[in-house]
Amino acid sequence: MTSAKNQFKPVTHCIFDMDGLLIAVIARYGRVYTNEAKMKVIGKHPLDSLRTLIDLLKIKGATPEKLAEEIKELMKVWIKDAKFKPGAKKLIRHLAAHKIPMAIATSAWVEMVDILRACHRKTFSLFHHIVVSDTDPEVARSKPAPDIFFVCASRFPKNPPPERVSKSGFNPKI
Repeated sequence: MTSAKNQFKPVTHCIFDMDGLLIAVIARYGRVYTNEAKMKVIGKHPLDSLRTLIDLLKIKGATPEKLAEEIKELMKVWIKDAKFKPGAKKLIRHLAAHKIPMAIATSAWVEMVDILRACHRKTFSLFHHIVVSDTDPEVARSKPAPDIFFVCASRFPKNPPPERVSKSGFNPKI
C-alpha cells in the first residue's frame, strides 16, 4: 500500500480562478440561471458567455453588450460586499506562508478584478500576478481552452511545468 505522501506530487505554484456575476441580471429578464446554463458558459470570455445565455435561455430584447453593462452596474454595488468562500483566505494564507507562488487566471471583467483588488488589498497582495483573459493579448482563446493557464504559469519567475501547478476555484460569495 502506498502512503498518501507518495501519491501526490508537491505543488510548487498555484493558479486561482474567479467566477463572475450573472444570476441577478438574468432574473430581470424572467429567466433562471440554471446549472445547465452555467456549465455551457463557465470560464468563457464574458461576451461569449452572454451570447450563449441569450440563445440558450431565449432572452428577448437583450444583447451581450446590454447585459454586460447591466452586470457591470450591479457589480459596482454588490462586489464591495463580496466575501471569500469558506476556507479560501485560509488556503491563500497557508500557501503564502509556505512561499508557494500564487496567481489568478480569470475570465471575469477587468472592472470586477479591480474592484475586488481594491476591496481586498491585503489578500490580493499575496498574489504574484493576475491574468484577465479579455484584456490580455497573450490569451488567444477563452476557456475552456487552457491558454489562460499557460500564460499565467509562464509569468511566474520560475516557469513551472504544468504538472506542478495546482488550479483552485476562488469564487467570491456575493
